[in-house]
Amino acid sequence: MCGGYGDTDNDGKSDGIGAFMRDITDGGGAGRSGARFSSGDTGGLDQNQDNYISEQEYQRGQSNSESNADRGITGRIGDAYNNSRGVISNFSNSFGALPRGSIRQEAALGPQYGTPIETKNMARYLQMGGMPGAAIRGVSGFLNPAINDARNMAMAPVRAYRGEGAPPNPVVTPEQAARSYDSIFNTGERIVPQNVIQGTRSLNPRLGQPMAMPAPVSSGEPDPENDFGRTIFGQNVMSGNISLKPYFQVYELGNNRYSLYAGGEPVEGSFSADELRSENIIN
Repeated sequence: MCGGYGDTDNDGKSDGIGAFMRDITDGGGAGRSGARFSSGDTGGLDQNQDNYISEQEYQRGQSNSESNADRGITGRIGDAYNNSRGVISNFSNSFGALPRGSIRQEAALGPQYGTPIETKNMARYLQMGGMPGAAIRGVSGFLNPAINDARNMAMAPVRAYRGEGAPPNPVVTPEQAARSYDSIFNTGERIVPQNVIQGTRSLNPRLGQPMAMPAPVSSGEPDPENDFGRTIFGQNVMSGNISLKPYFQVYELGNNRYSLYAGGEPVEGSFSADELRSENIIN
């Protein structure tokens, strides 16, 4: 069955069921991947616009949604974190499962932006086989010495053959290594191999690009007549303040993304024109 699932991968084509299934298992909401499962729009959480919502970005969004609520800024603009959640995604996250590819993507972000993540709760229990798995591990632990001796005897002729004239091991590209790392049995406990990290960065060259984080506002208001092409609050902006509401300041960042400030303080995330229009902040 092809088509009918929207354009979740933003390639301009209607998706088949394969693209749809990939998108709902890789976290991050529609059209993105992430360290957690999301049901709603996560554009406001993707600080560096690399289409991967990292664990740090989720944590930052959660913190900012709480502080925005204290300042009375809610709805699509001020509550990006809670707006990205839904019943199914909340269940998946509470279950302890991790989105496909999230373990290696967090590792590929490096120590500055990446966070070690592991499966937990019921998901970890099932990965280990549940009660049958525990019983099997107990029996195998008792029988392992004998099993290993038998295996070594059976493999001895094979090892002798491979010593001379054995066919070379197949060449695995970093990209193939990255994709094959996404096993449902991967708990996140292991150190991610370097070739997997290399392949992950190759599959998404924008992964972990520098964060577009605003600097703290010290004092004063921006000058809408002279802000064009300058750095405002630590961001390179392409316009002056285009907000229709005096309390807000809006600056164009490019690529249909805008930064928003409320009373001189940054509102978490970057926003699309449609999101700002829905709150009557811009034309």
